[in-house]
Amino acid sequence: MLRGLSPATCRLLQLRRGRASALVAAHRGASSSTCAAGRAARTPLPAPAAAAPVLHAPPPAAARLAPAAAAATAAASGPAAAAPGEAPQPPLSFEGRPGLRDEEGRLLLKNLTFEELEEWCESIGEGPRRAGQVWRAMYGHGRYARTWEDGAPGDALFSRAFQRKAEAGASLHGGLTLQRVSTAPDGTHKLVFALHGGGEGAATGSVETVLIPMYNRAGTQPRYTACLSSQVGCAMNCAFCYTGRMGLLGNLSAAQVVEQVVEARRWLAARQLEERAAARERGADGGGGGDDSGGAEGGEGGEGRGERRRRGDARPPAPPRINNIVFMGMGEPLHNTDAVLPALDILCSPTGLAFSRSKVIVSTVGLVPELRRLRASGKAKLAVSLHATTDEVRSWIAPVNRKHSLGELMGALAELYPKRLAATPGRSDDFIILEYVMLEGVNDTDDDARRLLALTEDIYCMINLIIFNEFHGTIFKGSGGERVSSFRSILIQGGRVCTVRASKGAPEAAACGMLGDGPAANPRGGAPLLKPPPRLRDAFGEAVERARASMMQPADQAARQQAASSSPAGV
Repeated sequence: MLRGLSPATCRLLQLRRGRASALVAAHRGASSSTCAAGRAARTPLPAPAAAAPVLHAPPPAAARLAPAAAAATAAASGPAAAAPGEAPQPPLSFEGRPGLRDEEGRLLLKNLTFEELEEWCESIGEGPRRAGQVWRAMYGHGRYARTWEDGAPGDALFSRAFQRKAEAGASLHGGLTLQRVSTAPDGTHKLVFALHGGGEGAATGSVETVLIPMYNRAGTQPRYTACLSSQVGCAMNCAFCYTGRMGLLGNLSAAQVVEQVVEARRWLAARQLEERAAARERGADGGGGGDDSGGAEGGEGGEGRGERRRRGDARPPAPPRINNIVFMGMGEPLHNTDAVLPALDILCSPTGLAFSRSKVIVSTVGLVPELRRLRASGKAKLAVSLHATTDEVRSWIAPVNRKHSLGELMGALAELYPKRLAATPGRSDDFIILEYVMLEGVNDTDDDARRLLALTEDIYCMINLIIFNEFHGTIFKGSGGERVSSFRSILIQGGRVCTVRASKGAPEAAACGMLGDGPAANPRGGAPLLKPPPRLRDAFGEAVERARASMMQPADQAARQQAASSSPAGV
């Protein structure tokens, strides 16, 4: 009967079936006890022993007001063990997923999809309405609760009884805290977060998120694309990426992925309030703050907008929107699907953060099995970091090609995104995005462009050329403007849709391929550059060897420096 249902739905049905069985058993027991009492009314009965509480059954009023210590034990322990003669309660369907709990063993609820949150609420004796209340508290506009006590004075989000019950075993924290924000001249913001609150094996250090501005034709009303990170560092070792030079230091949890968006919305709202307050102060000082000006509205005799604002009953404008999400920050998203897939469900929940799945893009360097899995799920649009047209070059600058070759990758894309989708009603937007960073003397020749045409002959795709953003220690240079234009022209003449990604945020190291702290963040010295293929060895061989030498492990560097300083002069 449960075939075809999700694990969370099956779990809810089993819990409710168990509740119904318990109520029927309790009713029958009560009836039998009443009859027995009638037959032996004069026989004194021993005092009944206190029954062990069953976490899944609806708690009586006395249990709801139990001491905090008892609530802590019950909430933190998860599903309770079944009483003698009662069917055992199945474990929570999401248990075992990494990063679910903090260092104190509390469940981080921002790791859960809405269905999983319903399941957790059921397990502590709360109904589906409670799940909706918690969900709105975490993701409802203007709330974004971090703790169970959050809320305006006299307007707490939860009753004290429920707070005591929930806070001992669960937390609303997202596992990261905003440390600092840097803003580039073009309006790009880089948010740096400190990671904490994870249990054993959780990622530590810091992670970065970028808010990329988009403006209307008048240059006002900014909207943002949020570029999210999924890991601390990256294991893919792409030679042109500063994050790849770090190596992999840890995976983020689903909560930490989602919290990047929640914190970004908090920061944008707070920033707007500060700007409006500063504008009012300038107006009070005679600086002409424009907030209080405005002509009449609603026809002759209508009040001006400025008058309503002075009176204090104008509704303040909403903070700038985050319209799009791209998983193109630190890390390879499909190398951390345990966190990214539930995070996509949370981000796109219509009752939560409410992003359209067509506005969420997950970029992968080419992990083919995971790519197939995401495509089948329909949870987001896909982008593939291609970056080369031959196995020889791609295996050097994107070493994952040694496991999943160009033939395997492009074959999978031709199967998943066939050309016929372009003419299929309702599927014209269902294309794959191919990202291609332009590296001078590596992958930017006219022959590369023609090979790219051949590789994409049977694939419904859009090609996005990326201007390389140079960082300290890189051995590459970006292709010049004329070379990029020539490359693009060949693709367009061949019938491909091809765009050039504008570089934003580079002065604050917030542009594509510049995030993270590079090899210095890794105690092991970061990921080594691979030797270039034979045809590029003359151009890049010495540069690679110098870079490899400069990236030796810090311990080795310290040992060599100590040995040099202790050696006698002239030795």
